Amino acid sequence: MQNRDHVAELLKHNSCRMFKGRVCHPEPVQIARIVRCLQQVLLPNYYQPSADECAPCIDSLWEGIAGQIHRAMFQKCMEKDSTEDSRKIAGDLAEEVIMQLPAVQELLYEDVMETYDSDPASTGYDEIILTYPGLFALMVYRLAHVMLEIGIPLLPRMMTEYAHRETGIDLHPGASIGRGIMIDHGTGTVIGETAVVGNHVKIYQGVTLGALYFPRAEDGAMLRQTKRHPTVEDHVVLYSHATVLGGETVVGHHSVIGSNTWVTRSVPPFSKVVYESESVIKTRVGE
Repeated sequence: MQNRDHVAELLKHNSCRMFKGRVCHPEPVQIARIVRCLQQVLLPNYYQPSADECAPCIDSLWEGIAGQIHRAMFQKCMEKDSTEDSRKIAGDLAEEVIMQLPAVQELLYEDVMETYDSDPASTGYDEIILTYPGLFALMVYRLAHVMLEIGIPLLPRMMTEYAHRETGIDLHPGASIGRGIMIDHGTGTVIGETAVVGNHVKIYQGVTLGALYFPRAEDGAMLRQTKRHPTVEDHVVLYSHATVLGGETVVGHHSVIGSNTWVTRSVPPFSKVVYESESVIKTRVGE
């Protein structure tokens, strides 16, 4: 009876009354459709359109992106709620996203080649494209990052969270991730909003690029526009369950961060950080 009372009390309120949230927002089912269309456009030899995809792939992708931008920016859920200006703005922004697809495709191909060159278990590009969750997560991140840089709210984060649910890999769209990235296995990997990852970086499962603390103003309000996550320079290897924390922490280029290490201060280029016991983490330079 007590549980029923709690449920009844909850049902008295809707989300708008409780949280004053949006009554209209991007639709998860449409985000899944956008990702499917994205695969068809960027990797057409591997993800061909299904029989019910009547419109050409790029047209379908533009339509899906424009519709979800419209919902994200203007909170317009139905055609009758729309205005000519809001539809045009959403369409123009979607066009801007579409124009970036060749660059996104080039980055994705470099991710495939880096993975093949770095993982002896990979039998070829086909296996990487069709089976590696890290490549899927990077593909969604790269489009979401473009959207975020253009200034589209909410939708980029919802897209990367869709990939997070599908793969267990959490790449914030605000992070800056370079070219030729390998995420191998990837489950549990987290790259935070203000992290910077250089080129040709290899990342294994359970790696965290996170915040060491959350800065606050004098009145106690959290300072959101600060660099909280680390910088990882080019040609770094982050082995499984390595944790690197802090906005001022820099992992120098050509370094190796060993499994299960906990790094909260910068390490110079060509370092090897290894976990030797519960109380000893050693940094060796130039080995």
